[in-house]
Amino acid sequence: MVEGGAQPPVSIDPVEDWVRPPISQDDLEARVRALQNRFNNRRLPNLDSAGTLTFGRHSIVISTTQTELMELLIERYGEVVYRDEFVQRLAKHMPDLTRNSLDLHFMRLRRRLVPIDLSIRTVWGRGYMLEPVEV
Repeated sequence: MVEGGAQPPVSIDPVEDWVRPPISQDDLEARVRALQNRFNNRRLPNLDSAGTLTFGRHSIVISTTQTELMELLIERYGEVVYRDEFVQRLAKHMPDLTRNSLDLHFMRLRRRLVPIDLSIRTVWGRGYMLEPVEV
Protein backbone atom coordinates (compact mmCIF):
# COMPACT_ATOMS: atom_id res chain seq x y z
CA MET A 1 0.00 0.00 0.00
CA VAL A 2 1.25 3.43 -0.94
CA GLU A 3 0.19 6.57 0.91
CA GLY A 4 -1.90 9.16 -0.90
CA GLY A 5 0.85 11.64 -1.92
CA ALA A 6 3.81 9.23 -2.03
CA GLN A 7 5.49 8.10 -5.23
CA PRO A 8 4.65 4.52 -6.19
CA PRO A 9 7.55 2.06 -6.16
CA VAL A 10 9.28 1.34 -9.45
CA SER A 11 9.44 -2.39 -10.13
CA ILE A 12 9.59 -4.64 -13.16
CA ASP A 13 8.88 -7.77 -11.12
CA PRO A 14 5.61 -9.36 -12.36
CA VAL A 15 4.83 -10.70 -8.89
CA GLU A 16 4.84 -7.29 -7.27
CA ASP A 17 1.97 -4.82 -7.14
CA TRP A 18 0.92 -1.70 -5.25
CA VAL A 19 -2.34 0.08 -4.43
CA ARG A 20 -3.43 3.35 -2.84
CA PRO A 21 -5.95 3.27 -0.03
CA PRO A 22 -8.87 3.27 0.22
CA ILE A 23 -9.32 -0.03 -1.62
CA SER A 24 -12.23 -2.43 -1.39
CA GLN A 25 -11.67 -5.84 0.16
CA ASP A 26 -12.85 -7.52 -3.08
CA ASP A 27 -10.36 -5.57 -5.19
CA LEU A 28 -7.52 -6.31 -2.77
CA GLU A 29 -8.34 -10.04 -2.75
CA ALA A 30 -8.52 -10.11 -6.56
CA ARG A 31 -5.07 -8.48 -6.80
CA VAL A 32 -3.61 -10.97 -4.31
CA ARG A 33 -5.07 -13.91 -6.30
CA ALA A 34 -3.65 -12.51 -9.54
CA LEU A 35 -0.20 -12.13 -7.97
CA GLN A 36 -0.38 -15.67 -6.55
CA ASN A 37 -1.27 -17.05 -9.99
CA ARG A 38 1.62 -15.17 -11.61
CA PHE A 39 3.98 -16.47 -8.94
CA ASN A 40 2.77 -20.07 -9.33
CA ASN A 41 3.21 -19.91 -13.08
CA ARG A 42 6.88 -18.93 -12.65
CA ARG A 43 7.77 -21.86 -10.40
CA LEU A 44 8.80 -25.14 -11.98
CA PRO A 45 8.84 -28.55 -10.29
CA ASN A 46 12.22 -30.23 -9.90
CA LEU A 47 12.88 -33.98 -9.76
CA ASP A 48 16.27 -35.32 -8.73
CA SER A 49 17.82 -38.73 -9.48
CA ALA A 50 16.83 -40.09 -6.04
CA GLY A 51 13.12 -39.50 -6.72
CA THR A 52 12.75 -36.35 -4.61
CA LEU A 53 10.19 -34.03 -6.17
CA THR A 54 10.41 -30.39 -5.13
CA PHE A 55 7.96 -27.59 -5.87
CA GLY A 56 8.40 -24.27 -4.14
CA ARG A 57 9.40 -24.88 -0.53
CA HIS A 58 7.89 -28.38 -0.38
CA SER A 59 9.30 -31.74 -1.39
CA ILE A 60 8.25 -35.40 -1.38
CA VAL A 61 9.88 -38.70 -2.32
CA ILE A 62 8.12 -40.71 -5.02
CA SER A 63 8.46 -44.27 -6.32
CA THR A 64 10.39 -45.33 -9.41
CA THR A 65 7.22 -45.68 -11.49
CA GLN A 66 5.94 -42.31 -10.29
CA THR A 67 9.33 -40.82 -11.19
CA GLU A 68 8.95 -42.11 -14.76
CA LEU A 69 5.53 -40.49 -15.02
CA MET A 70 6.68 -37.22 -13.45
CA GLU A 71 9.68 -36.90 -15.78
CA LEU A 72 7.34 -36.63 -18.77
CA LEU A 73 4.96 -34.28 -16.97
CA ILE A 74 7.79 -31.98 -15.86
CA GLU A 75 9.40 -31.93 -19.32
CA ARG A 76 6.12 -30.56 -20.65
CA TYR A 77 4.91 -28.70 -17.56
CA GLY A 78 1.59 -26.98 -18.24
CA GLU A 79 1.07 -28.90 -21.50
CA VAL A 80 -0.85 -32.06 -22.33
CA VAL A 81 1.15 -35.28 -22.31
CA TYR A 82 -0.60 -37.99 -24.29
CA ARG A 83 -1.54 -41.28 -22.70
CA ASP A 84 0.42 -43.23 -25.35
CA GLU A 85 3.61 -41.42 -24.32
CA PHE A 86 3.23 -42.70 -20.76
CA VAL A 87 2.56 -46.21 -22.03
CA GLN A 88 5.72 -46.11 -24.17
CA ARG A 89 7.79 -44.77 -21.26
CA LEU A 90 6.57 -47.47 -18.84
CA ALA A 91 6.51 -50.36 -21.36
CA LYS A 92 10.22 -51.07 -20.94
CA HIS A 93 9.67 -51.75 -17.21
CA MET A 94 6.09 -53.04 -17.38
CA PRO A 95 5.37 -54.89 -20.62
CA ASP A 96 1.90 -55.92 -19.41
CA LEU A 97 0.76 -52.37 -18.57
CA THR A 98 -3.00 -51.91 -19.01
CA ARG A 99 -5.18 -48.82 -19.11
CA ASN A 100 -6.49 -49.63 -15.63
CA SER A 101 -3.02 -50.07 -14.16
CA LEU A 102 -1.89 -46.75 -15.67
CA ASP A 103 -4.96 -45.07 -14.16
CA LEU A 104 -4.08 -46.63 -10.80
CA HIS A 105 -0.53 -45.22 -11.00
CA PHE A 106 -1.94 -41.76 -11.71
CA MET A 107 -4.43 -42.03 -8.86
CA ARG A 108 -1.60 -42.84 -6.43
CA LEU A 109 0.62 -40.11 -7.85
CA ARG A 110 -2.15 -37.53 -7.50
CA ARG A 111 -2.45 -38.38 -3.81
CA ARG A 112 1.31 -38.00 -3.34
CA LEU A 113 1.27 -34.53 -4.96
CA VAL A 114 -1.29 -32.98 -2.59
CA PRO A 115 1.27 -31.78 0.04
CA ILE A 116 3.38 -29.92 -2.54
CA ASP A 117 0.51 -28.06 -4.27
CA LEU A 118 0.78 -29.79 -7.64
CA SER A 119 -2.10 -31.35 -9.52
CA ILE A 120 -2.43 -33.73 -12.46
CA ARG A 121 -5.43 -32.79 -14.56
CA THR A 122 -7.02 -35.32 -16.87
CA VAL A 123 -7.54 -33.91 -20.36
CA TRP A 124 -10.32 -36.22 -21.52
CA GLY A 125 -9.57 -38.20 -24.65
CA ARG A 126 -5.98 -36.93 -24.81
CA GLY A 127 -3.86 -37.36 -21.71
CA TYR A 128 -2.71 -35.56 -18.58
CA MET A 129 -1.36 -32.15 -17.59
CA LEU A 130 0.74 -31.18 -14.57
CA GLU A 131 -0.14 -27.79 -13.09
CA PRO A 132 0.00 -25.89 -9.80
CA VAL A 133 -2.97 -26.14 -7.46
CA GLU A 134 -5.11 -22.98 -7.63
CA VAL A 135 -5.27 -21.38 -4.19
